[in-house]
Amino acid sequence: MLERLWIVGSIAYGGLRIFVADRTVRRYGVNIWAFGCVELSTSWVYGLSTARVVGALVDRKMRPAVRWGAAAAGSFLAPESFVVLTGRHMPLAVYLVVAGLLTTLGTAATVSLVRNVRAARAARAVAAAEAVAATVIPQ
Repeated sequence: MLERLWIVGSIAYGGLRIFVADRTVRRYGVNIWAFGCVELSTSWVYGLSTARVVGALVDRKMRPAVRWGAAAAGSFLAPESFVVLTGRHMPLAVYLVVAGLLTTLGTAATVSLVRNVRAARAARAVAAAEAVAATVIPQ
């Protein structure tokens, strides 16, 4: 259920980003319909892959974590890459904002990932300890 909510939230955030792009970078030749397709098609991939990478890391399954992490990174970079590659005669400020967004949001995503994995591992350890304690027969 949480995974689905996260995916829906990612898509909603993508819709907000399309609105902002329409108001900002459209004037530099960025096709907003194409950007919208890139944004929405990668939003659900990002939502799914970030949820799955957390699960894989909690379970200490590195191979799936790397695969899902690559999908998350690609879907994270795709919309901004589209803007940078298709925009024409954009001022330096646009490139700096894009770089700042990638840096800030990428850092926030990494910090969130680490926190979520640590919290899930801690919750799992508590549940395991409680299960063991429940099986001990009092004397």
